Amino acid sequence: MEKLLALDREDTLKKAEKLLRQGRLDAAIAEYVRVVEDQPRDWNTANTLGDLYVRAKQADKAVAQYTRIAEHFFHDGFYPKAAALYKKILKISPNHEQSQLQLADLSAKQGLLADAKSYYQIVAARRRAAGDSRGVNEIVVLLGSIDPADIDARTAAARVLAENGDEKGASVRFRELYADLSEKERNADALKALRDAVRLNPADIDGRAILARAALAAGDIPAARGYLDRETAGEDPSLLMALVDIELRAGELDQARQLLPKLLALNPELRHDIIDVGWKLLSKSSPDGAFVCIDAAVDASVVAHEFDDAASILQEFVTRQSAYVPALLKLVEICVDGGLEATMYDAQAQLADAYLAAGKGTEARAISEDLVAREPWEGAHIDRFRRALVMLRVPEPDMVIAERLSGQMPFVATDHFSDSSPVATPPVPESAAEPEVTAPPAKEVRKPEPAPRPVERPPKPKRPGPVEIDLTNVLGELEESTPEAAAAPVRPADLDDVFKGFRTEAGRNEGADQAAQHMKLARTYLEMGMLEEATASLKTAARSPRHRFEAASLLGRLYKGHGATTEAIEWFARAAEAPAPGIEEGRVLFYELGVALEEAGENARALAVFLELLAEAGEYRDVSERADRLARVQTGG
Repeated sequence: MEKLLALDREDTLKKAEKLLRQGRLDAAIAEYVRVVEDQPRDWNTANTLGDLYVRAKQADKAVAQYTRIAEHFFHDGFYPKAAALYKKILKISPNHEQSQLQLADLSAKQGLLADAKSYYQIVAARRRAAGDSRGVNEIVVLLGSIDPADIDARTAAARVLAENGDEKGASVRFRELYADLSEKERNADALKALRDAVRLNPADIDGRAILARAALAAGDIPAARGYLDRETAGEDPSLLMALVDIELRAGELDQARQLLPKLLALNPELRHDIIDVGWKLLSKSSPDGAFVCIDAAVDASVVAHEFDDAASILQEFVTRQSAYVPALLKLVEICVDGGLEATMYDAQAQLADAYLAAGKGTEARAISEDLVAREPWEGAHIDRFRRALVMLRVPEPDMVIAERLSGQMPFVATDHFSDSSPVATPPVPESAAEPEVTAPPAKEVRKPEPAPRPVERPPKPKRPGPVEIDLTNVLGELEESTPEAAAAPVRPADLDDVFKGFRTEAGRNEGADQAAQHMKLARTYLEMGMLEEATASLKTAARSPRHRFEAASLLGRLYKGHGATTEAIEWFARAAEAPAPGIEEGRVLFYELGVALEEAGENARALAVFLELLAEAGEYRDVSERADRLARVQTGG
C-alpha cells in the first residue's frame, strides 16, 4: 500500500509539471495541493505550492504556506531557512507584522541585533501611527530584551512594565540593570536603578541594605534611615550592623545601644567589626558614640569570661580618648570582676585625674585616698590626694595627708581583691573640718611593699619560640590594618567598598567555630582550582586568631602568584603577626615576606626582614646573599 502511495505522489507531481508546461496554472496548483494535503511535511512541495500561489496572485494562500514552513524551521532551530521564508512573505506582503516580529526574534537569536531592532522599530512606528499605545509598549519591552549592552532600551522597558502595572517584572529588570551597571563600575547609575527596584519591590531586603550603606558612605543619614529599620533588618546580622551604623551617625545612641546586644548574640564574631566602628567614630570626634560600640564589645568579652581582652579594649579606648570617665569606670569594674589588680590601680589613677580635670573633687578624693592607702610611697597619688583636698577647700590639706600617712587618722579605702572583711573606719574628728565623703570602709595601712608595675596595653602578638622577629618598624603602616582592628582584610575606604561589600554575602553568619569550616572549604577550593572562592573563604578564616597564620599565608601566596605584590605583602604581614605553628613555617613566611618586599622595591623593609631572619636562623636559604645585595643598594655600593 505504501508503494502505491509513493507512486501516486510521483505520478501526481509529474502530472502537475505537465500542467505547468501547458500553462494550466490552476490545475497544477490543484495537483500540488493534493500532495501537500497527503504529506503535509513534504516541505519542498509546500514551498513550490507557495511559489505557484504567488504566480497565481493568491498572496494570502502563499503567505499561509510560507508561514507554515517557516514555523517548522524556526522550531527545529534552522533559523537562516526560517528567516529566508519570512523575507519571502515580506516581499509579497510588506506590512505583514507577524513576519516582521518573527524576523526580529530570529535576528536577535543569530546575534544580528541591528536587524532585530530595525524590524521592531518598523512595527512600533506602524502601531504608533495607528494610535496603538499598548502595542507600542509591547515593542518597547521587546527592544529592552534583546541587547544587554543597550542600557537605555532596557531602562525604557522596565519603566513601561512599571507603568503598565507589572511592578514585579519591572523590579526584576531594574535589579538586573543594577547588577550589570555595578559590574561596569557605573555606580551612580547602578544605585539609581536599584532605587527604582526597591521602590517597586519594598520587600527587597538586600537592595534596601545596599542603598542604606551607599547613603551612609555619602553621609546621607536621612536617606539611609529611610531604607533600613528594625523590621527590615530582622535577625540578619549584616543588616543590623548597617542599622547600628545609621543610628550612631544619626546620634541615636540609645537606639544603637539596644541593637548591639542582639547583634552580638546573633554573631559574636562581629565584635571586631563593632570595635572598628567605634574607632572610626572616635577618629571623627564622637567619643560618646564610640563608647556605645566599645561598651557593647566589652560586655560580650565579659560574657565569654575574656576579662583580659575586655580590659585591653578599654585601655585602648582611654589611650585614644583620655579622661573619658564612663570608660574608666567600666575599666575599673572589669578589673575588679576579672581580678586584674595592677591594671585597676592604673585605671583608678587615670579616673582620679579625670575627676580632677572635671572639677569633681569629692569623687577624686575618694579614689586618690584609696590609691594613697595602697601605695603611700607613690608621690603621684599623694599629689592627687592634695589636689582633691584643695579643690574641696579642706583646711590644711598637707596636715590631713600627714595624719593619714602617720596612721593618726584612717584612710578611706577598700581592697577589692581581699577575701577578708574590711576594717571599719572610725568617724572623722570634727577638728579636721573636712567635708564628709561617702566611701567604702578601709583596710589598715600595711608596711609598704614593692609597687606593682601597671599593666600596659598588650603588644601585638609575635610568633612564639625562637622565631621572635620584631617587625614593628618594618611593617610600618600595616600595623594599623591588623585583623583585630578590621572587619575584613580588603576593605577599601571609598564607595567601592560599598559594593564589595555586598559581594561576600555568604560570610554573614559565621561564628567562631565556622572559621575552621571556611579553612577546610578553602583547601577544597584550592584543590579544585577555584581560586576566587578559595580567596573569599580564606579571608573569612583569617579573622579567627586560630587560623589566621595559615589563612593569611595562603592569601599572600595566592596574591603573589597573580602578580598582586602589594596585597601579598599585606597578607604576609598579617600572617607574621599571628603565632606560627612551627619554627620552619615561621621562617618560610618571613622569607616570603622579605622576597615580596624586595620585588616591590621596598628595599629598606626587605633588608630589615632578611637581617632579622639571618640573625635568628643563620644561613637560611639565600638570605645572606639577599641581605648583602640589599645592603649595597641601600649604601649606594
